[in-house]
Amino acid sequence: KSPPILLENPRQTSAYHYPTTYGPRSPTFSRAALILQQTHALLLISGTASIVGHESRHIGNVRAQTRETLNNLSEIVAQANDRLPEGELFTLSQLHLRVYVRRPEDADAVRRELRVCLGRQLNLCFVQADVCRQELLVEIEASGLSMSMSMSR
Repeated sequence: KSPPILLENPRQTSAYHYPTTYGPRSPTFSRAALILQQTHALLLISGTASIVGHESRHIGNVRAQTRETLNNLSEIVAQANDRLPEGELFTLSQLHLRVYVRRPEDADAVRRELRVCLGRQLNLCFVQADVCRQELLVEIEASGLSMSMSMSR
């Protein structure tokens, strides 16, 4: 059993270093965790939204928020892939995506945007829920398993 490798997103301020405008204490979470085992790797990406640095982007535009969220998820996937043995890669389009939408009427627009950006064969689960910030309309968690590992590091 090996401990998870905690991953950050260079496009976003680490939650541990958020300014006090978001509360008296910073939230304590990492953007993602990568767990390497002998035969597989597991990638778990925390809820990710349209945030660059520490600021929310594209207020009121669910499609632009979805694209920005995908940019953030792609960066985290790249961080994970940098830690994998040569020849092993996670791809965003192969991950399982749990998509949280604040307003149910936005689900179709988000689904269309995901398909335009990632292709039609996606593992999606939509949930109507509050997301991480009041001004944001969509947040996405992702997870995936790589079963072809040759962990001879």
